[in-house]
Amino acid sequence: MVITAVMVHKQHAIVRAFEQAAATTAATACRAEQLGLKPGMAWHQLVGHAVLRCPGDGRYFADLVNWQRLRRRRRRMALAAVIVGALVVLAVILLTARAG
Repeated sequence: MVITAVMVHKQHAIVRAFEQAAATTAATACRAEQLGLKPGMAWHQLVGHAVLRCPGDGRYFADLVNWQRLRRRRRRMALAAVIVGALVVLAVILLTARAG
């Protein structure tokens, strides 16, 4: 859980760097070094989710539509996990109360 939070934080920082550099289209794409970034696991996950796109020459830009889509998907997954957890707790409470 902590590792996931760290990765999400790093991904936010990467996307923020692209936004601040206005590298959000193929025409304004930048190299990681230009933004002071070092590609790592968080970077490669963003590439895999098509949040960071490479139009060529090792330059990348942030696809903000895909970034928002990824963030919405993560929120839905977190909400689903909370609901499932709450249902499990409720089931345990009801079964315990019934047995006692």
